[in-house]
Amino acid sequence: MRMQQIFLGVIATASFLGAPLLAQADNDAPPPLPGKEFCKDNPGKCDEARARRQEFCTENPDKCEQMKAKRAERREFCKANPEKCKEQREAMKARRAEMQAKCQADPAKCDEMKEQARKKFQDRMGTAPPPPAPR
Repeated sequence: MRMQQIFLGVIATASFLGAPLLAQADNDAPPPLPGKEFCKDNPGKCDEARARRQEFCTENPDKCEQMKAKRAERREFCKANPEKCKEQREAMKARRAEMQAKCQADPAKCDEMKEQARKKFQDRMGTAPPPPAPR
């Protein structure tokens, strides 16, 4: 059971930090904070994302605290198990690359998978996932 929670934490962390292919809808969930490199290149977009995230946290403080707690738990796990954490991170990167390849090969199937992920996210979190960041 603990491994399942850790695995979900890895998935959540990778989805939060990476460019999510799945779960992109226009409803009210916090937008992910862009990475440092992106922010250096696009300060306006980063400021906008931070503002949307702050707005979400103001409207949904309980969910924001829950997400912060999960991130802190994951950080502690990675401090305690750096090799295992790195291994899991690499596995997620490989999975993300595999999904990107599948989406490029068959965009219709990719859209179907995204819609299924949105529904799953809504069932679990009660809201839709954040929309994709404008490019």
